[in-house]
Amino acid sequence: MISWMQKNNKFLIITIWIATISFIFSGATSGFSFGIRNSSVGKVGDVELSRDRLQMDYSNLFNQYNQMLQGKFDQEQAKQMGLQQKVLNSMAAQAKILNLANEFGIMVTEEEVAKKLASIPAFQTDTNFDRQVYDMYIQNSSFHRDTFEKSLHDQLVIEKTLDMLNAKGQKNEYKAFGLAFEVADKLKYTVLSNKDVNITIDEKKLKEFWKPRKGQYQTARKFTLDIQWTETQDTNVSKKDIETFYEENKFNYTDKTGKILSLKEVEGWIEDDVKIKKSKKVAFKRYVELKKGKISADETLSLDLNNPKLSPELWNEINKNTKGTLLKPKVVNKRYASVKIVDIIEPITKTFEEVKGSITPLYREEAIKESIAKLAEKTLSEIDKKELNVSTFITFKNAETQDMGIKKQEIIDFASKLFTSNKEKGIIPIGSKVIVYKIIEQKRIKLDENVSKELAKNTDLVKEQSFEKSLLKMLDKKYPTEFYK
Repeated sequence: MISWMQKNNKFLIITIWIATISFIFSGATSGFSFGIRNSSVGKVGDVELSRDRLQMDYSNLFNQYNQMLQGKFDQEQAKQMGLQQKVLNSMAAQAKILNLANEFGIMVTEEEVAKKLASIPAFQTDTNFDRQVYDMYIQNSSFHRDTFEKSLHDQLVIEKTLDMLNAKGQKNEYKAFGLAFEVADKLKYTVLSNKDVNITIDEKKLKEFWKPRKGQYQTARKFTLDIQWTETQDTNVSKKDIETFYEENKFNYTDKTGKILSLKEVEGWIEDDVKIKKSKKVAFKRYVELKKGKISADETLSLDLNNPKLSPELWNEINKNTKGTLLKPKVVNKRYASVKIVDIIEPITKTFEEVKGSITPLYREEAIKESIAKLAEKTLSEIDKKELNVSTFITFKNAETQDMGIKKQEIIDFASKLFTSNKEKGIIPIGSKVIVYKIIEQKRIKLDENVSKELAKNTDLVKEQSFEKSLLKMLDKKYPTEFYK
């Protein structure tokens, strides 16, 4: 799946480029529905959008989010964020470039695909391609080997196409780009912060500040819940159970690079998962007995929405349902919970007195910003008359070594804004501070060869970014997209 990524240097965004497929090695996750025509979900130009490819890319992206959220990402969240459409849009963008590649006659050989496959770290053992690991991955996936290897082929075609269309900078472009790095400015300046203003809290003004925001201050939605717990940790699990479960699900247990962890590394984790799996039937049996009134709940709790005693997944279910609903068992901290919603108390707006303590810091922050802004404008208007700090010559290269009484990163941020401005004097906000400045002297410096080369490289990348955006706009018109209903 193609995604557009960003890379940053110290002062500015330098490029967006086509990245490679993100391989998230875990079990396939379905959960989307889309009209199909034969085996396709759509078409871009002459390229069909494969249903199998949609399922694979959706699964990979879903699992990526699920890993980032430590297993707490579900299909409802995927639906809310439009995950299916993200995958379809990504496939369509890829297909546009594949159409262009077909016109150009760009080809990728089986040997090139094999080499790309062998280079994927998750399929390697001791840096060498491991066919057994790859075969196991395919067996545990919901998609076919051909689908996966076709995606690698398409990725290589796209890389070749973009390399061929790579737009390098021209001499005058390199010169224009490097000009900001050749300038050195000496400044007259002052740094203004909250220490430079005095703020008193006026209750009348505080109340006026609260009125348009009072809708943001409400009590939490509250639930009275009957909960029946089913323990899992006393469930007997054999070594064979653990080994079998690991072999069937090893792709769910990976490090940050996607490499599968060994059984020894995750044995405790596996044991808990096996206990949870083996206890599921018991939990559902007790759920049925609770529903029929044969057993009672273990406890009744009154909890605000999203109280950490229950899991986000369970709260999502509770919040969607109504009073009297009995929910099927969900895992909460290594045990199952069957929950009945006894009562729901809807949120109400809090009074001014109730939120006064919370809103006062926000009012103070806004009042400080407003006062500093007024002081900055006044200082700027009088900067020629005032005795202020004077800097040494500041450049992009030496900015972080400047002593301006602020943090290193703040100086870097200031320099970035200073050298992208065409104003002789002005006001630059940096976090909670404001710097009022005037350039009193300026000179041009000569860059060393290494810096010039790096700037030329960045110029190429910025130009590629602009080129690729224009390319996709052109391809949008050239190759129309149709999603089948």
